[in-house]
Amino acid sequence: MFATEYETTSSSSLSSRRSSTTTLSDACLSDELALIECIEIIEANVEDPIINKANEKEKKWWIDGNYKTIDGKKLPLILMEDVSYDEFEKKCERANASKFWEYRDGTVIIIELPMRDHEVAHGEFADQFKEAFYNLPRQDRVRNIGTTTCYASGRKGRKGSKKQSDVSFVPKGLPNPAQYPSDPEGNPWPTIICETANTQSLQSIIQKTTQFWLAPHRVEDVIVLKLWPWNSISDQNKSPLRRLTCYRFCRRTSPRDARGNFQPVHAIEFGTIDSKNQPFNGCSALGRRTLSISPDCIYKGCDRQNPPLSPFPLANDVVIDLFYIQQEIFAVMKKS
Repeated sequence: MFATEYETTSSSSLSSRRSSTTTLSDACLSDELALIECIEIIEANVEDPIINKANEKEKKWWIDGNYKTIDGKKLPLILMEDVSYDEFEKKCERANASKFWEYRDGTVIIIELPMRDHEVAHGEFADQFKEAFYNLPRQDRVRNIGTTTCYASGRKGRKGSKKQSDVSFVPKGLPNPAQYPSDPEGNPWPTIICETANTQSLQSIIQKTTQFWLAPHRVEDVIVLKLWPWNSISDQNKSPLRRLTCYRFCRRTSPRDARGNFQPVHAIEFGTIDSKNQPFNGCSALGRRTLSISPDCIYKGCDRQNPPLSPFPLANDVVIDLFYIQQEIFAVMKKS
């Protein structure tokens, strides 16, 4: 149990605040509904049930790398059981499945399927994030370590939990070897990661975020991009009607519930429909839906010459425009 000095928030208090507010825009109301939805999942504190096991056709992904027969609606899906860690590593490399499989105490679980919209979402996030550092000296920039594996215990092992994000950033100034390593080589944990959940459920990605990435001495900020199911319907301009939501978790500023679980600082709708399947126009142009990431989080743990007076190499927040991510997702959807 965490100490009680942390700020706590409940869905009931959010609902009360929402009902007493009449000046919020429709976009803000949609964001608050998304925030409540996420907090309710966290407060329920129920693990995403894994009841489905792969049939013989679905096991072809393990055998020969063919995942086309897998139904995304069955995820999370147990692919194989009683597997050694070394065998899992080899299969991941052969099937190029490191981002889509998880290893849990000898069991291989499919949490996501390779999809173009999944890839372009975090790809656009990474492009925008890196752009903020182009004018800095190389030693003050961040390193994109992509889908590098992080280990709960800092080492490999059958009982040790290990996970990968879609995009991970480590400031080059972090001490290495780290006091709290993320892998057997002693590398530090990334400070900023981005996760895209397409076929993966919100419950599953939130559990991964709060219980793994935000465990003590690990990641500072976790950005979750949830791509909700699309029913193949578009508007009169042929723009897909699809819900897209961004959640930002921050170790420094996120409130915590009574059990100490981190809650999102922000939930931002950036699709074309909201959680009620109503048309949403809040992200119809550049600059309308943005996400800010503080240098305090990016450079957490880096040596500074005269703390706390020495400034960070990056003077301003990194600002991510979610409209660009939306447009990249819709572009590949229209081609599929």
